[in-house]
Amino acid sequence: MGAGMEPDRIVVGKPLPFSIFTADGKLLLAQGRMVDSERLRDMLVRNGHHCDVTDGPGKKGRTGPGEREEDAAPVEENPLDALHRDYDAGGDGQHLSITIAKSETDKAYPVQLIGVHGQSIIVTAPVQSDGSLVPVLAGQVLVCRTFQLTSAFRFTAVAAKTAFEPFPHIHLQLKKEVEHRQIRGAPRARVAVRAELQTNEKLPVVICDLSTGGARIALDIATFALEKGKKAKLLASLGVLQSKFDLELAVTVLNSMGPTDSRHPNCTFYGVKFDAPGEREGLVLHGYVGEHLLSEFHSLWQMLMAASTFGA
Repeated sequence: MGAGMEPDRIVVGKPLPFSIFTADGKLLLAQGRMVDSERLRDMLVRNGHHCDVTDGPGKKGRTGPGEREEDAAPVEENPLDALHRDYDAGGDGQHLSITIAKSETDKAYPVQLIGVHGQSIIVTAPVQSDGSLVPVLAGQVLVCRTFQLTSAFRFTAVAAKTAFEPFPHIHLQLKKEVEHRQIRGAPRARVAVRAELQTNEKLPVVICDLSTGGARIALDIATFALEKGKKAKLLASLGVLQSKFDLELAVTVLNSMGPTDSRHPNCTFYGVKFDAPGEREGLVLHGYVGEHLLSEFHSLWQMLMAASTFGA
């Protein structure tokens, strides 16, 4: 545990008196959250690097190695700029979504695929709605689900290793046969497209995946909250056959997914559907999605299909 930490103040069964962060600034557990097990306390003590204490309204003091309270905070990059750069550079494997849960009845947390090796996958660590990490310990058995291209997969995996550098992530080892069901007729392409959402105001967004019928979009978590059923317009420019096409799509918000990428806790994600796009818009969407899907037959699909049993 880093300098400034007080392990004796981390008590099982009591609220955490300060927020605890990893060495690279990722939130492990927020101030006021309950330390509900000895395992969670051990994880906080072992991996906590510095803390953030709120002594009163407007009074915050973060301590850590070599830090001084009077030091000016560095200027942070715009969350959407960071997400777009990461997703655009990383390819589809950087933001394929998987959910993990301790059991069939426990809450499932979305994580993002980082890589695949044999029968193992590497995913980002799961996060709570407040951005704090969900504790996952080595040897823990997890129920995993994912939707890839047109199919839903369910499988059990063991957390072979947890790590916090260069960001919190988990190595999962497939434990048993994968179940597979076809759900959707039209697949979604993994993309990183800057766009604008027009509601009561104009909001910058990043389109993270796209089909001919809808999309997953990311917003700065601090800017606006979209309600289910909200009507809006999505403005985007898509390149098809070496030409650019400006689209204005009427959309409806289907759901709020929250800050589901632990690498980008200041971005929140929403699912939207397109409301009867015209012929021109439909053709551009088909062309754009089709071009991207040519390069999206990724290793996770191949691994899951090889281990799967097909269901109705």
